[in-house]
Amino acid sequence: MNTVVFFQELEQLPQAAAFFKLDAFHHQTVPVKMHMGEPGNKYFSQPSLAKPMVQVLREAGATPFLTDTTAAYPGPRHTKEGYLAVAQRHGFTLQSVGCNVVIDDTGVPTTVEGRVFEVATQLHQAKAMVALSHVKGHIQTGMGGAIKNFGMGGVTKESKIALHHGSRPVYRKDMCTHCGVCAEACPFDAIKVKEESWSLAKGTCFGCGVCVNVCAQKALLYQDADLQFLLACSTKACVQGKTVLYLNEVKRIARGCDCDPGAGPVICPDVGYLLAMDPVAVDAASLDLVHKVKPDVFEKVSKISPWKQIKFGEEIGLGSSSYSLVEL
Repeated sequence: MNTVVFFQELEQLPQAAAFFKLDAFHHQTVPVKMHMGEPGNKYFSQPSLAKPMVQVLREAGATPFLTDTTAAYPGPRHTKEGYLAVAQRHGFTLQSVGCNVVIDDTGVPTTVEGRVFEVATQLHQAKAMVALSHVKGHIQTGMGGAIKNFGMGGVTKESKIALHHGSRPVYRKDMCTHCGVCAEACPFDAIKVKEESWSLAKGTCFGCGVCVNVCAQKALLYQDADLQFLLACSTKACVQGKTVLYLNEVKRIARGCDCDPGAGPVICPDVGYLLAMDPVAVDAASLDLVHKVKPDVFEKVSKISPWKQIKFGEEIGLGSSSYSLVEL
């Protein structure tokens, strides 16, 4: 059973890390994967989270660096230069965190479950990695944590786009009763249903799969698969065969993703930090602790169950939801 260490203060990180063997990090150049913030967002993990992890890695004999990939959507994080400038404005510098920051926009094709994902070159080349993940709500996956951090953030723009497109709905006219439930459920207002017509604005659809989930007539299918299944596959492509330490920051739990400039409001009180070496276990433990404070809060806000990514992660061998919680 996986060990998940739960603690309240960042000063306890070295004590938490002592529960895990970090021999694989010795003499390794170690990517520390984290989202360094969308301009306008005020909830993303701060340099104050990265700095103590960098110190833990240095003490383990590693050479760490912070890294993330460029965003698929237009904006300052769409290019390496633009994202690096954003990271510096948000305080992610050599002086503040104790290591370099590298933004990646190239990838290496990696196949999982019959699908090809372009894993960021820096992650693909590493033997050992760390994930610093901010737990928050998400309009397309219910919750974003360790799985979301790698599944969407660990691959190239092209793979990010393919993930969203793969979970878009495919319409089966002969099964449709034009009840309009899918249109009502769509968080992006991408579906229009009239008397005998159904239409999808593809430029507006983000492939969250809510419409597929609510259609009782099975008139909508995924173009490929559920987004949360594809995220689990993408995460496995990033981490398989590597030693990975996962730190989930379960604080400032906003309604929306760190990519959203208007992600608020906060929907749950702060919980703390969780450390593990299994992405499924650390996300499952995060969900369990959040739900003790605010039961089913993510599903109530987004209408999407975040437990699907846990289930899919187990099904494809990404990790296990069984864990033993150690509280410091």
